Formats: sequence, C-alpha cells, structure tokens
Amino acid sequence: VNQGAGGELHIRGGRSNEIGYYIDGVSVANPFFTNSLAVNISNKALEEMKVVSGAFNAEYGNAMSGIVNLQIKEGGPDYHGSLSTYSGDYFSGATDIYMNIDDINYISNKILEGSINGPVPLLSGGNKFTFNISGKYSNNEGYLYGRREHNPDDFADFRVSDYWVIELGGDNEYVAMNPSKQLNMLSKLTYRFSPKVKLSAQLLHDRRDWKSYTHAYKYNPDGTYNHYTQNYNYSLRLTQAFARSYYEANVFYATTDFKQYLYEDPYDERYVSTNWILGSPPSTTFVFGGTQMGHYSRESVSQGGKFDFTSQVTSKHEVKVGASARIDNLEEDNFTVLYDGYVYPQPTVLPANESPSHNYYKKQALFASSYIQDKIEYPDMIINVGIRYDFFDPDDDYVSDLLNPEGERKQASKKTMVSPRLGVSFPITDEGILHFSYGHFYQLPTLRRLYKASIFGANISPIIGNANLKPEKTVLYEFGLQQQFSKILAIDVSAYYKDIRDLLALQSIDYLSPTYGPASYSIYQNKDYGNVKGFTLSLTKRYDRISKTSAFLDYSYQVTEGNSVTSGSFYFNALTGEEEEKRIVPLNWDQRHVMSAALTVSEPGKWGVSLIGKLAHGWPHTPNIPFANYVPNPNSARKPWQNNVNVRVHKNLNFGRISVILFMKIYNLFDTRNERYVFDDTGRAGYTFVNRSSQETEAFKDHYGEPGVHTWEEYQIRPYYYSSPRSVQGGFSVDF
Repeated sequence: VNQGAGGELHIRGGRSNEIGYYIDGVSVANPFFTNSLAVNISNKALEEMKVVSGAFNAEYGNAMSGIVNLQIKEGGPDYHGSLSTYSGDYFSGATDIYMNIDDINYISNKILEGSINGPVPLLSGGNKFTFNISGKYSNNEGYLYGRREHNPDDFADFRVSDYWVIELGGDNEYVAMNPSKQLNMLSKLTYRFSPKVKLSAQLLHDRRDWKSYTHAYKYNPDGTYNHYTQNYNYSLRLTQAFARSYYEANVFYATTDFKQYLYEDPYDERYVSTNWILGSPPSTTFVFGGTQMGHYSRESVSQGGKFDFTSQVTSKHEVKVGASARIDNLEEDNFTVLYDGYVYPQPTVLPANESPSHNYYKKQALFASSYIQDKIEYPDMIINVGIRYDFFDPDDDYVSDLLNPEGERKQASKKTMVSPRLGVSFPITDEGILHFSYGHFYQLPTLRRLYKASIFGANISPIIGNANLKPEKTVLYEFGLQQQFSKILAIDVSAYYKDIRDLLALQSIDYLSPTYGPASYSIYQNKDYGNVKGFTLSLTKRYDRISKTSAFLDYSYQVTEGNSVTSGSFYFNALTGEEEEKRIVPLNWDQRHVMSAALTVSEPGKWGVSLIGKLAHGWPHTPNIPFANYVPNPNSARKPWQNNVNVRVHKNLNFGRISVILFMKIYNLFDTRNERYVFDDTGRAGYTFVNRSSQETEAFKDHYGEPGVHTWEEYQIRPYYYSSPRSVQGGFSVDF
C-alpha cells in the first residue's frame, strides 16, 4: 500500500478510487467517486480491519485494486468502556517555509475519543440485547498559516505603474489556513434471539468542517472557501446459523452531503466585486483582497440490500452464494456567483445549465450483482474458485455522435460484467505454502463523469458527461510463497502483474458547430490503458519474551505505467481526422522502490516503544527544460526520495479493573522536508528559475518594500509542496 503525493492510498499500483470499503460486509462507498470512503469510524469501534491487497473473492465487486473490510464490535454481557484524549502541535525549525510554525500551542491539535458497550440497561435477558457506542472528535488547526494583511473587501489600484494604491484593512493576525474539525459517531444494537439467530441495527454518522490552503490568499485568508461534509449510514443485519450453513441479510440506507462555498447565501452582500481590484501588478503574486466566488454541493441518497448464504456442503466444499442491489440518487449543483459591478451589479446566479457558470444534474443509477464461490479443501491443496455477475443501469442519455455533440442523443446501454476468480494454494513443506491467484475485476466509472450536463455556446469549451462509459477492467495474475523459518520468523514473497483496460481519459475534440462555427469540447472516454508489475518481500519477526521485540521489514519493487499521465492528454481534431499519438509512461503515483520497517520493544501490560520508518522512491514529474530544442517525455524525471520515521511510547498503569495508558506520539521524528510537489524546471520544491525573468519585471521590483507588496521570491515559497512537519502529541487513555 503506497501513498500518492496528495496523501491518497494506492494498492498494488492502482488508482486511489480502486479500493472498495466495506463495513460488516456492506459497501460504504461515496457514489460520486465510486470507491472513496463515505464515513469515517473511530478505532475504538473496530473489532477487526482486513486489507486485501491482491486478488479477492467473487463476493467483492466494483473494485480493481483492493478491499478494506471493517468489522464493528458488538456489546457483550459485561460493561466495558474506554476514554482517550491527547493533544499537541507541530514543532519545526523551518521558519523560512512555514509561517507561524514557531508559535507553539500544546492544545492546537486535540482529539477526544471514547466508547462504551455492554448489555442494554434496565432490560432483562443478560447478553441477549447489547449495545456499542463510540465517538471521536478532533480539532486540528493545521500547520499552514497566513496573515490577515487584507480583508476581502480591501481596495487596490494598479493602473498607474508609478503609483499603486493598496488598502491594508486587516489586523495582521496569523490565521490558520488548513484547519479541520471532525466528529464521527457509531451506535450499534444487537439482539440475540437465540445462540444461532442475531439481529443488529447500526447507525454511523460522520461530519467534517475544514478549509484547504490557497497560496494566493496567504495575506487575504478570509476570502477562501469553507468545506463541509455530513454523512449518515443506517443498516440492519440479520444472521442465522444452521447445522452446516448460515446466512447474512443486510439492508441499508445512506446519505452523503458535501458543500463548498465562502458564504452559504450566494447573494450575500459580503461577496466582493471582481472589479474591486483595478488593474493588476506586472507579476504573479498574492491577492490584495477579494473572495472566492464558487458554490458547490453534492448530495446522494443510497439504499439497497445484500444477501449471502454459506454452506459446508461436504467436508471438502464450502459454497457461498450471494446477491445485492443498490440504487443511488445523485444531485450535484456547481455554480459561480457573478459580480463585476457592471454587467452584474449585485451578486448573481444564472439559471442552471444555461451558461458555463452553472452546471446542475439530478440522476439515479441502479446496481445489482450476484456471485457463487467454492472453497475446495484437500490435504495437499486449497482452491478458491468463483464467478461474479454485475449489472449497471445509468438511466440517462449521451452524445452518440462525437462530431455533432449538439445533435440527437441516445439512451445509454445497460452494462453487464462477468468476473471469474481463481486462487490456489498448496504446501511445499510443513511450514511453507505456494499460492497463485488469477481474476478479472471490474469497476464502474466515477458517476460524476457520467452525468455532467452539456452546455454549448460561442467561445466556450465545455467538459460534458458521458453516460455510456464502460466499466474499467483489470486482469490480475499473482504468485507467491509463504515460509515460516521458526516460531517467530516468517517470510512472504509475492510477484504480480495487472493489465488495466478502459480507464477514463478526458478527450478534447475540435468540431464544426452548426450554430457557433468552429468549436471544441471535452468528454470522458474509455481510452486509457495501464499495467502494473512488481514484487513484494516481507520479513516478520513475532514477539518473544527473551528479546522483548517484534519487527517487520517490507520491500516492494513496482512499475506503474499507462498511456496517460493526466486526464485531458488525449486529443482528437475532427476537422483533420487526426488523433494524438499515445505513449506508455510512468503514472503520477509510480514509486519503483518502497521499503517499510517497524520495530517494537515492549513489556506487555507495562510499557512499550514502537518505531515505524519508510523510505520511498520519488514520484515522477514532467521536466521543463529551458531553451531545450525538444519536448521531454511526460513523467521522465523524478522527485527526490521520501523518508519518514514515526515513534510511539507508552506506559501502562493498572488500578484494579481500571487501566491507564500514558502515551506520546511523534510523527516525522526528524522533521524531514519531503518534497511532494516540485517546480518542473528544477525538480525541487524550494526554488525555480524558469519564469523569473518574465514575471519579476523592473516595474514590479520598483515597488519592493512598499506596504502590501511581497517579492517574487516570497511567492515561490510553497509550504504545501512539502509533507507536514514534525508533530508531537501526548495524552492518556483509560480502559475500564
């Protein structure tokens, strides 16, 4: 499992949205993004978490790289609880990069987490009716700060080059620019009708408010967007066991709600006219006032059910069959508040889908699936074989003639997918196993790419949806060895190859419009291809009382390539009939070498020290070579290597049935400046030269030193190009 430059997860070289998330066997994906996790859960609520990074059984679908399955705790016959609180701040000497980083506040990043479970009070029946309640609240001020030199309504005039007027209405206070507050809660009730029949009801709630750092607004921090999410998941689960069989029946109802805006009311008089700043300085620099004008909302309602039946048919065959159905109702509204003081003298929102400034859709999609799998066990071999069927109805029309996008549209076809899966393992020694896996894995495109409304007009080049997109497909081959050398030492080696087809690419098309003349637009198509090949080597040392240590070492070599670095690189000119030539290049998250290690020294129940380290090859980027007489290949250069070490120290104190754990966590122990993003001319995050001569003009330098004017060099200091600095947190946990 690797991370991309933006922190997103990638399993076995797949894209970040190729991971399926399940809670108690039911998918909890955000339907807008196919597979992003819709709700977060406190660790206190978890009974178990499994990550499948290779081939997975036929019961799982709509994912191509991996599965994360979370199992929620149930209450027992006795009451148990836990309460944790900890706080801290960022500690770094990089004051040249991070503004206000030396102002230490030990409670700027605080977390409160708790859980309680047991029998439902005031009801008889012992452990028949139980509950589990957990919650987590976090408040993080972040590490990226700005300074309020300007208020959003400050005025500036740059029309006279020798005399600039810059209003400085702010109070010069430091302002957190990437803060985050999050609350997630879980409630689970379980009623046991008998030892073999059980009904569970579950509610998950997740809410988050945050801001994202915008570098241009560093000295006007109050002008940037606020982001809000609020998601719910309700589910019922019935399980019943028989002599050699059991079944699980699930029904669920889930909602997601995302909002992004500066002010909730789009007609808020605090919005500032885009012409309030007159003229512009002759260089790229920080803004002198103004507000971000976009409004964006996404809401979904999903409902469905899932049924699984498992039976030990014979001593050698365990058969599992299942079916599921899900309906997603999606609504997305994206518009810009227009306010220039002239054409739009007041904040204005144009009608939906009548201009590029307002895109809206409300759609419904249907998913259904079924599968059958058989686990065949022989003394010298175990075989998992299965097949899965998936069905998808987008229920919308699409542009059927790419050369005439303004013409007649057709109803999108219903999609069907058949996925065979096979896994074989057999012993080669008493403590060694060889295994082989093969499978087809399908995944539906991101639904937002299907339903984006079509808006055409003069001098605009819209991006439109394509409801007839095909599912993306991966074929996986994997071979591995697991060998235990002793009671405490084991090795795991796996090699794999993935062939990935029908990935989405944003295709740009020039065409002749019957209404507007020569025009262009972009549409998502199944045009991209990728492949992943690599191997992993893992060495595990289990805990032993003599050395008091446990350890883990993992190395992976992986090549992730494709025929598109970013969406939008595929071009077709309908006037000439020519397509852009495609080349196989490293993808943005390709890391050839990744080494991870963990070491724990502990006395169970008393104390412990854990270290986790990682060393990783830098991500690729496309170089910009000044004055070169050729165009470099995409992603032909590498960012610097990444490395990180985290530490956790804890001490246990026992007071009868109450256990207190004091602990401290240090992330990025050595305060390493890992360069996530770089300037393309230097390949480094700290400096650039290519645009200086054109951007740092003499007319701009003449105003250096004046209030409100910041140098070109200061604007090129990009704190968000680096990973987060050292973070130290301390606290305690009480278990009872």
